[in-house]
Amino acid sequence: MRVLLGEISSYKAIVIARYIQQRYSSVELWAYDNKPMIQHLHSRYVNKCAYIPYITQDDYIRRIANYIQKNHIDVFVPVHSDFIGLILQHKHLFGSTLDYMGEYENYIQLHEKNLLMQIARELQVDTPKEYATIIDAQVPFVIKPTNLSSAKGVRYCHTLEAKQQLGNMNPDGLICQEYIQGQGCGYELYCKNGQIIAEYGHLRLAEWPTTGGSSVLRKGYIHPNMRKIAEKILAQVPWTGFIMFEFKLTDDGRLVLIEANPRIWGSINQALQNDCKLFSAILGEPKSISYCNEKRTCLTPQVWLAMMAYMCNGQWHVVKDYLKNKRITYKDVSLWNDARGVISMIIRKLL
Repeated sequence: MRVLLGEISSYKAIVIARYIQQRYSSVELWAYDNKPMIQHLHSRYVNKCAYIPYITQDDYIRRIANYIQKNHIDVFVPVHSDFIGLILQHKHLFGSTLDYMGEYENYIQLHEKNLLMQIARELQVDTPKEYATIIDAQVPFVIKPTNLSSAKGVRYCHTLEAKQQLGNMNPDGLICQEYIQGQGCGYELYCKNGQIIAEYGHLRLAEWPTTGGSSVLRKGYIHPNMRKIAEKILAQVPWTGFIMFEFKLTDDGRLVLIEANPRIWGSINQALQNDCKLFSAILGEPKSISYCNEKRTCLTPQVWLAMMAYMCNGQWHVVKDYLKNKRITYKDVSLWNDARGVISMIIRKLL
């Protein structure tokens, strides 16, 4: 089986490449990237890497589709969140390589935050209060783009002064919500026609930026309501593919739905390191590997920056917990095991 993975300079792609190479000996793993240097300097876990130039979005998608057809790719695994929607809009160009993913219409219902919140409220799922305008919003609140992921474009407002500085911000394409105090957690799935095939839950232990950024340190965690909420939504939107539901866990044990990512997510290594078989429905049963009962995962160097910030903020309990559990904490991408992969990630940020 020939699998194409991209963009391979993304740490998510490197994590998946390592997992596939370790667990699927029959897979020939190819990759691509839109940074020319990556063709020659990429993760050691891929057999072959191509440079596919990015000029416009539509042109880029067609170039990828042509490459897939020309090289007889069996399964295509895109990871860049910016392109998933466009790829699904042009799903017909990719033949059977995307059969494991659902349709664009279902993707949008889950990806667009305002549409998902509407569905969740109709299903009586606990969600943040939504404000029609910034003027109506009660501090603290958060403003998010409806169609971006990975904390892109998210702004937090914790004071009246900060609210006044926002002024008459254009609300188009934004959603304004109550800020939920609590700890972030996620419910990670592969599902088929709304039916859960593989599942895993995690708790965010550190974020970067610490004011509400991406997860950079995690551990396994399952709340009893995670599956119930996911099943309610998936019964309404019968998605096929990867998805992670993001929640806030409040001090009183309430689970509040924040958003959903119907794609490969940034903390996927946590599930894979703990033997969650997310790819079994796509690539078959993986090779069995002995795992310890609990592994934590982290993203470097962001986790180190986060720890310094937590120290400066006086949140020493976060730092102490990180240091206490370093022995069972595994890096998403390690300089020791995959130096070229780390270098490719740096190139991705710089170019």
